[in-house]
Amino acid sequence: MIGKYKIAALCVSRIFDDSAHEIVTELNKNIADKGYRLFVYNTCSDLYWDTPSEKGEASVFELIDMRSIDVLIIADEMIKNKAIIDKLIDKAGIFDVPVIMIGGEHAGTISIGFDYESGFEDVVRHIVEYHGMRRLHFMAGVQGNEFSESRIDVFERVLNENGIEFDRSTMLSYGDFWNTPTAAATEKLLERDELPEAIICANDTMAITVCNTLTNAGVRVPEEVAVTGFDGILDINFSSPRITSSLCCYGDITRKIGGLLTLGREELLQEASFSIKSRLIISESCGCQGGGIINVAKHLTDLNARFYRYKEEEKSLNEIGARILAGDNLKAAANELHTPIIYNMRCMLRKEVIDETINPFEQDSDRGFGESLCVFFNTDAQYPFAPHDFPTKGVMPGLDVALDSGYPIIFTALNFLDVPLGYTTFSYQNYDIVNYEKIPQIVNALNNSIGGYRNLRYQQFMTRKVRELSQFDQLTGLYTRGGSERAYNALSERLRESGKPVTVIMADLDGLKYINDNFGHNEGDFAIKATAHALKNSCPENAVCIRMGGDEMAAFFLSSAPLDDIRAEIDARLRSVNRSSGKPYLIDASIGLFRSEEGRIPSFEELIRSADERMYSIKSEHRRLREERLRQEGSK
Repeated sequence: MIGKYKIAALCVSRIFDDSAHEIVTELNKNIADKGYRLFVYNTCSDLYWDTPSEKGEASVFELIDMRSIDVLIIADEMIKNKAIIDKLIDKAGIFDVPVIMIGGEHAGTISIGFDYESGFEDVVRHIVEYHGMRRLHFMAGVQGNEFSESRIDVFERVLNENGIEFDRSTMLSYGDFWNTPTAAATEKLLERDELPEAIICANDTMAITVCNTLTNAGVRVPEEVAVTGFDGILDINFSSPRITSSLCCYGDITRKIGGLLTLGREELLQEASFSIKSRLIISESCGCQGGGIINVAKHLTDLNARFYRYKEEEKSLNEIGARILAGDNLKAAANELHTPIIYNMRCMLRKEVIDETINPFEQDSDRGFGESLCVFFNTDAQYPFAPHDFPTKGVMPGLDVALDSGYPIIFTALNFLDVPLGYTTFSYQNYDIVNYEKIPQIVNALNNSIGGYRNLRYQQFMTRKVRELSQFDQLTGLYTRGGSERAYNALSERLRESGKPVTVIMADLDGLKYINDNFGHNEGDFAIKATAHALKNSCPENAVCIRMGGDEMAAFFLSSAPLDDIRAEIDARLRSVNRSSGKPYLIDASIGLFRSEEGRIPSFEELIRSADERMYSIKSEHRRLREERLRQEGSK
C-alpha cells in the first residue's frame, strides 16, 4: 500500500500489442474504483530468447517492492521466460503477497485462464450441429504442441458424438499456426478430387490464410468451403469474408480479477483457479451473417496516420539521440528530451551511469538500482531541467499526483549491452494505444543515446587519464619533458599578463649511480622521489616542476624571490630527509638557478640551457669536493 491506495503490480510484455493493451486498460478500469492503483512492469520483448538485451529489460521486475504492493498479477502467456516468472512468485511468497496468474498455472498462485477447450468446442459444434456439415477437415498447429493436440482431441470428440468417424490420414493437416505452412497444406487439399465442406483451423492466422489460398484458387468461401478460426484476433474483422472464431476476451479475465480484489488478503490467499470461457464470434466465413460492421476505410486511414506519425517521431527521436550524444554534460544531454513528442514521462538513471570513471563494459549486470537514483529528466518539471538525486524507494517524482489521477503507471527498464541503465515511468492520462505504441520507440532511443553518451564520456575520461599519464612521471608526480612544454606555454601566457621574470631551477641528484650500485635501484628511486619532493615543495604552488629524465629535474615559476633563499630551502628539505630516513647514504643535489629579464619571454629551450649551465658548474664543484673527501677518507 502507498498512502491511501492499495497497489496491484502487473507484469506484462509488449504493452503496445492489442492483447497486452487490453489487459492493462481493462484491469485498471476494474480495480480503480476498489481503492487500487495499477503499477505496470513492462518489457518491450517477450523475453523468450533470454538474450543479454532481454536480461537488461527484465531488470524492470527488480523494481517491484513486495513490501508496498498488495497483489502481484503476472501475464504468464506474454512473459515467455519461466525462470523469471518463478523468481517473481518465490519473491512474492516471502512477503505473503497473493499472486494471480493470467493464463498460467503455478503452485501457490491463483490461476485465471481461458477455457480454450470449451471455446473451441463451440466453434466445432457450430459447424457440425448448426450447419450440419459432415465432410470436415482440421488445420492443426504445430505437431506435438499442447494447444494444437488439445484442439485435435476436441475436434475428434465432437465428430464422434455426432456419428462422424475421424480419419487422421485424410481429415488432418498441420499449418504450424503460421502462414506459409498453412498455405502449403491448403494447396495439397486443393489437389484432391473432393474438397471438404468446412476447414476448421486451430487459430485465426491459419483461417485467414486458408481463406486467401482457397479464394486465389477460385474456390468460394463459404459457398463451397466454410472456414473457421480461433482466438478472436483483430485481423479477422478485415478478412474477406470475415472469420467465424472464438474471442478470448481479456476484459472477462480482468473483471474476475476485479471481483477477487474485493476480498481481504487472507481470503485471497485461499482462492484457487478459474477458467473463463471464450466467446463464440459468428461471422461470414461459415455461412452466417454477423460480427458487426467494421469501418474498414476509417481503420485503414487511422493505421496510415499512425504509420506516418511513427516515422516522423522516429526521425525526431533519432535527432534527439544524436544531440544527447553530443552533450557536454549531463544537464545539456537531459534537456534534449524537452520535446512535444515525449510527455508524462520520468527517466531515472543508476548512479553508475552518470559516473564517467566507471567502465560501462565491465559493470555487473546483476546489480540492483541502489538506494538512490539520478532523475535524468521529468517532462512535468520546469524547463530547463536539472538532473538530481532521488531515493529509489520514492518510485518516481510526482508519485502522489500520478496515483490520484487513477491511470496506470508504466515502468520500463533502460539497458545498454545487457547492463541496466535505469528505468522510465509513463503516466499517460488516457488509454490511447498510440501512446503505448510510443513506449518502445522512446525506450529504444534512450537506450542508444544514454548508453552511447555514457560510453563516450568514459572514453573521454580515459583519454584524459592517458594524457595525464603521458604528462606526468609516475615515480615523482612531476611533469614529463613532453607534458612540461605544454605547461610552460600556459605559464608564458601568465608571464605576458604579469610582466614578472621567469625563474628556472635545475636540480641533479648527486651520486645516483653510487646509490644504485651499492644499495639497489629501490633506494635509487627513493632518493629521486625525495629530491623531487624537495624541489616541488620549495617552489610556489603554481610552479611547473619537471622530471627531465633520470636524476635531472627542473622547475619554472614567476617570482622575484631571492634565488639563494630557494636554493637554501631545497638543501634544508634534503637535510631533513637525511636526518629522518635512516638511510646509509646521503641525498644531495646540484642546483642551478636562472632568472630571465623582466618583460622578456624566453623560450623553453633557452631557459633549460641557461639553468643547465649553472647546474653543471655546481655539479662539477660537488664532484670535486666529493672526490676530495673520498681521498681524505682513504688516506686515514
